[in-house]
Amino acid sequence: MTSGGTAGQHAISVVNNGPPQQKWNLVVLGDGYREDAHVQELDDFHRHVDDFVDTLRATRPFDANWSAINVYRIDVTSPDSGADDPAECAGGTGATPTTFFDATFCSRWGTQRFDRLLTVDGGKARYIAKNRLPQMHQVLVIVNSPKYGGSGGSGNVAAVCSVAPEAFRVAIHEMGHSAFSLADEYEEPGQAAPTSEPLQPNITISTSRANAKWGDLIQQSTLVPSSRNPDCGSFAAVAEAAAGAVGAFEGAGHSVCRVFRPAATCRMRDYDDPFCRVCERVIDLTLRTFL
Repeated sequence: MTSGGTAGQHAISVVNNGPPQQKWNLVVLGDGYREDAHVQELDDFHRHVDDFVDTLRATRPFDANWSAINVYRIDVTSPDSGADDPAECAGGTGATPTTFFDATFCSRWGTQRFDRLLTVDGGKARYIAKNRLPQMHQVLVIVNSPKYGGSGGSGNVAAVCSVAPEAFRVAIHEMGHSAFSLADEYEEPGQAAPTSEPLQPNITISTSRANAKWGDLIQQSTLVPSSRNPDCGSFAAVAEAAAGAVGAFEGAGHSVCRVFRPAATCRMRDYDDPFCRVCERVIDLTLRTFL
């Protein structure tokens, strides 16, 4: 629906570890929070921000770099609560609330729509955040809906999540893209592999230990490649890598074949997993400059 509501004129400090000119600054805004004579939902937003901060602080490697991070919130009100939930997707209720950032589930990715793909007007969110805090590094929009969903992407776009259980983990995954230039490490059937080396620091098309971006983290006892997917061409059998090992595991960057990730599991592959050592290092190298 058409957006409406108001955005606060100030970024309010939630976590203050120093002047914004010297720290890595996360700005959190809300969508679908009503505030009028009958409904007071900004208190809910404040609690949701605090809950997200607790989740972020407990996540490696943000925990070890916490003194590098400032968190601010901007209070944003909407005429209605929640987010659009188009009936076009299975499970959609057809609800069309009017919200400030026009949050909607069932958003389009490529030629398809996905029920849990929750998006907002990210350009508007970034504009407001940058206007209120010019030193902003990352924007997160928390949408006042109990339905599970979120979104984000590369290019320093806004990360988005609902307030459903586990949705904050989605937001941290999406921040991996937008704040730290990390690629998705999962695969999707039918996605062709790139023909040149990807720019992202956590995926590669190289099968050479010497040329791997993270080769210094691969132990000599770990084979490279460290795993291969079925139906990806003829290759010699690969011994199972040790649990938690850094290597080159086939299936990443949405491609099933010929693209490799650093570890069997990672937050950039599955929201429930911790970041792998390579992704941790990328985040750590960014944040430590603000310590």
